[in-house]
Amino acid sequence: MHDSSDFLIRQLTSADIANVRALHDSLLPIKYPTSFFLQLTLLRERVCLVAYHPEDPTNPIAFISAALQQNPRVHGLPTSYVLTDGEDDFSDPKVSLKDAPHIEILTLGVLPAFQQRGVARLLVRRVHNYFSEHSNHTRDLRDGTVIHTNVATSNAPALSFYERMGLKVASGVIRNLYRACPHGSKDGYLLVGRIAS
Repeated sequence: MHDSSDFLIRQLTSADIANVRALHDSLLPIKYPTSFFLQLTLLRERVCLVAYHPEDPTNPIAFISAALQQNPRVHGLPTSYVLTDGEDDFSDPKVSLKDAPHIEILTLGVLPAFQQRGVARLLVRRVHNYFSEHSNHTRDLRDGTVIHTNVATSNAPALSFYERMGLKVASGVIRNLYRACPHGSKDGYLLVGRIAS
Protein backbone atom coordinates (compact mmCIF):
# COMPACT_ATOMS: atom_id res chain seq x y z
CA MET A 1 0.00 0.00 0.00
CA HIS A 2 1.27 3.47 -0.92
CA ASP A 3 0.91 6.68 1.05
CA SER A 4 -0.26 9.71 -0.96
CA SER A 5 3.17 11.29 -0.44
CA ASP A 6 4.66 8.44 -2.50
CA PHE A 7 3.20 9.86 -5.72
CA LEU A 8 4.62 12.46 -8.10
CA ILE A 9 2.36 15.43 -8.81
CA ARG A 10 3.02 17.60 -11.87
CA GLN A 11 1.21 20.32 -13.73
CA LEU A 12 -0.20 19.23 -17.10
CA THR A 13 1.93 20.09 -20.13
CA SER A 14 1.07 19.81 -23.80
CA ALA A 15 3.22 16.66 -23.97
CA ASP A 16 0.96 15.01 -21.36
CA ILE A 17 -2.38 15.77 -23.02
CA ALA A 18 -2.82 12.49 -24.92
CA ASN A 19 -2.21 10.32 -21.84
CA VAL A 20 -4.27 12.50 -19.50
CA ARG A 21 -7.13 12.70 -21.99
CA ALA A 22 -7.12 8.90 -22.29
CA LEU A 23 -7.25 8.63 -18.48
CA HIS A 24 -10.17 11.11 -18.37
CA ASP A 25 -11.98 9.06 -21.02
CA SER A 26 -11.49 5.84 -19.05
CA LEU A 27 -12.71 7.28 -15.71
CA LEU A 28 -15.36 9.89 -16.55
CA PRO A 29 -18.68 9.53 -18.38
CA ILE A 30 -18.07 12.67 -20.46
CA LYS A 31 -15.52 12.86 -23.27
CA TYR A 32 -13.72 16.19 -23.22
CA PRO A 33 -12.32 17.72 -26.44
CA THR A 34 -8.63 18.46 -26.90
CA SER A 35 -9.42 22.17 -26.55
CA PHE A 36 -10.45 21.58 -22.90
CA PHE A 37 -6.98 20.23 -22.12
CA LEU A 38 -5.21 22.97 -24.09
CA GLN A 39 -7.07 25.59 -22.03
CA LEU A 40 -5.81 23.90 -18.88
CA THR A 41 -2.23 24.48 -20.05
CA LEU A 42 -2.71 28.01 -21.41
CA LEU A 43 -5.15 29.92 -19.22
CA ARG A 44 -3.76 31.38 -16.01
CA GLU A 45 -7.01 30.86 -14.10
CA ARG A 46 -7.11 27.13 -14.92
CA VAL A 47 -4.87 24.26 -13.92
CA CYS A 48 -4.64 20.51 -14.25
CA LEU A 49 -2.46 18.55 -11.85
CA VAL A 50 -1.55 14.98 -12.68
CA ALA A 51 -0.37 12.23 -10.32
CA TYR A 52 2.11 9.53 -11.33
CA HIS A 53 3.53 6.50 -9.57
CA PRO A 54 7.29 7.11 -9.10
CA GLU A 55 8.14 3.81 -10.78
CA ASP A 56 6.19 4.82 -13.91
CA PRO A 57 6.40 8.62 -14.29
CA THR A 58 4.96 8.66 -17.82
CA ASN A 59 1.58 7.00 -17.21
CA PRO A 60 -0.83 9.10 -15.13
CA ILE A 61 -2.80 7.46 -12.31
CA ALA A 62 -4.92 10.46 -11.29
CA PHE A 63 -5.81 14.02 -12.26
CA ILE A 64 -7.65 17.10 -11.10
CA SER A 65 -8.60 20.09 -13.21
CA ALA A 66 -9.87 23.30 -11.69
CA ALA A 67 -10.62 26.93 -12.41
CA LEU A 68 -10.23 29.99 -10.22
CA GLN A 69 -13.42 32.01 -10.50
CA GLN A 70 -12.74 35.70 -9.85
CA ASN A 71 -16.42 36.69 -10.13
CA PRO A 72 -18.03 33.95 -8.09
CA ARG A 73 -21.21 32.65 -9.69
CA VAL A 74 -22.49 29.11 -9.49
CA HIS A 75 -25.12 28.03 -12.01
CA GLY A 76 -25.84 31.71 -12.69
CA LEU A 77 -26.26 32.70 -9.03
CA PRO A 78 -23.80 34.59 -6.82
CA THR A 79 -21.86 32.15 -4.65
CA SER A 80 -23.10 33.92 -1.53
CA TYR A 81 -26.69 33.09 -2.55
CA VAL A 82 -25.88 29.44 -3.19
CA LEU A 83 -23.98 29.12 0.07
CA THR A 84 -26.52 30.87 2.26
CA ASP A 85 -29.94 30.18 0.71
CA GLY A 86 -31.48 31.74 3.80
CA GLU A 87 -29.09 30.16 6.29
CA ASP A 88 -25.33 30.58 6.27
CA ASP A 89 -23.98 27.12 7.08
CA PHE A 90 -20.54 28.28 5.95
CA SER A 91 -20.32 31.46 8.03
CA ASP A 92 -16.83 32.64 8.83
CA PRO A 93 -16.29 36.29 9.80
CA LYS A 94 -12.83 36.33 8.19
CA VAL A 95 -14.14 35.60 4.69
CA SER A 96 -16.46 37.77 2.66
CA LEU A 97 -18.32 35.73 0.07
CA LYS A 98 -19.31 38.84 -1.83
CA ASP A 99 -15.98 39.40 -3.57
CA ALA A 100 -13.83 36.42 -2.64
CA PRO A 101 -12.70 34.21 -5.51
CA HIS A 102 -13.49 30.53 -5.39
CA ILE A 103 -12.20 27.33 -6.93
CA GLU A 104 -14.34 25.22 -9.21
CA ILE A 105 -13.23 21.61 -9.48
CA LEU A 106 -13.89 20.72 -13.10
CA THR A 107 -12.73 17.08 -13.15
CA LEU A 108 -11.18 14.67 -10.67
CA GLY A 109 -10.37 11.01 -11.19
CA VAL A 110 -8.15 8.28 -9.77
CA LEU A 111 -7.49 4.85 -11.27
CA PRO A 112 -9.31 2.19 -9.18
CA ALA A 113 -6.03 0.50 -8.18
CA PHE A 114 -4.91 3.75 -6.50
CA GLN A 115 -8.18 4.83 -4.87
CA GLN A 116 -8.54 5.05 -1.07
CA ARG A 117 -4.87 6.04 -0.75
CA GLY A 118 -5.25 9.78 -0.26
CA VAL A 119 -4.38 10.74 -3.84
CA ALA A 120 -7.64 12.62 -4.54
CA ARG A 121 -7.41 14.51 -1.24
CA LEU A 122 -3.78 15.39 -2.03
CA LEU A 123 -4.77 16.69 -5.47
CA VAL A 124 -7.53 18.90 -4.03
CA ARG A 125 -5.06 20.34 -1.51
CA ARG A 126 -2.44 20.90 -4.22
CA VAL A 127 -4.97 22.77 -6.40
CA HIS A 128 -5.81 24.98 -3.42
CA ASN A 129 -2.09 25.61 -2.83
CA TYR A 130 -1.50 26.32 -6.54
CA PHE A 131 -4.19 29.00 -6.68
CA SER A 132 -3.11 30.42 -3.31
CA GLU A 133 0.37 30.95 -4.75
CA HIS A 134 -0.69 32.17 -8.22
CA SER A 135 -3.70 34.35 -7.40
CA ASN A 136 -4.01 38.10 -6.97
CA HIS A 137 -6.34 37.24 -4.07
CA THR A 138 -3.81 35.31 -1.95
CA ARG A 139 -5.21 36.50 1.38
CA ASP A 140 -8.78 35.58 0.40
CA LEU A 141 -7.68 32.09 -0.61
CA ARG A 142 -5.63 31.44 2.51
CA ASP A 143 -8.41 32.57 4.85
CA GLY A 144 -10.75 29.84 3.66
CA THR A 145 -11.38 29.11 0.03
CA VAL A 146 -14.85 28.45 -1.26
CA ILE A 147 -14.75 25.38 -3.48
CA HIS A 148 -17.55 23.99 -5.58
CA THR A 149 -18.04 21.10 -7.95
CA ASN A 150 -20.78 19.13 -9.63
CA VAL A 151 -21.27 15.41 -9.02
CA ALA A 152 -23.66 12.97 -10.68
CA THR A 153 -26.44 11.88 -8.32
CA SER A 154 -25.48 8.27 -9.04
CA ASN A 155 -21.82 8.76 -8.05
CA ALA A 156 -22.01 7.77 -4.37
CA PRO A 157 -18.21 7.40 -3.92
CA ALA A 158 -17.59 10.96 -5.18
CA LEU A 159 -20.39 12.39 -3.03
CA SER A 160 -18.93 10.65 0.02
CA PHE A 161 -15.40 11.86 -0.80
CA TYR A 162 -16.42 15.50 -1.16
CA GLU A 163 -18.50 15.37 2.02
CA ARG A 164 -15.42 14.07 3.89
CA MET A 165 -13.50 17.04 2.40
CA GLY A 166 -16.07 19.40 3.94
CA LEU A 167 -18.31 20.13 0.97
CA LYS A 168 -22.09 19.88 1.26
CA VAL A 169 -24.85 19.33 -1.26
CA ALA A 170 -26.03 22.89 -1.92
CA SER A 171 -28.72 22.28 -4.51
CA GLY A 172 -31.62 20.09 -5.35
CA VAL A 173 -31.17 17.64 -8.18
CA ILE A 174 -29.97 19.43 -11.32
CA ARG A 175 -31.73 17.55 -14.10
CA ASN A 176 -29.72 16.53 -17.18
CA LEU A 177 -26.57 18.22 -15.87
CA TYR A 178 -24.36 15.80 -17.77
CA ARG A 179 -25.77 15.72 -21.30
CA ALA A 180 -22.81 14.32 -23.20
CA CYS A 181 -22.81 10.87 -21.59
CA PRO A 182 -22.63 7.85 -23.90
CA HIS A 183 -25.83 6.34 -22.45
CA GLY A 184 -27.97 9.48 -22.17
CA SER A 185 -27.88 12.32 -19.69
CA LYS A 186 -27.25 12.19 -15.94
CA ASP A 187 -28.61 14.31 -13.13
CA GLY A 188 -26.23 15.97 -10.70
CA TYR A 189 -25.79 17.95 -7.51
CA LEU A 190 -23.86 21.09 -6.76
CA LEU A 191 -21.52 20.65 -3.78
CA VAL A 192 -20.03 23.66 -2.01
CA GLY A 193 -17.72 24.09 0.95
CA ARG A 194 -14.55 25.64 2.24
CA ILE A 195 -11.00 24.46 2.46
CA ALA A 196 -8.58 26.38 4.64
CA SER A 197 -4.80 26.37 4.34
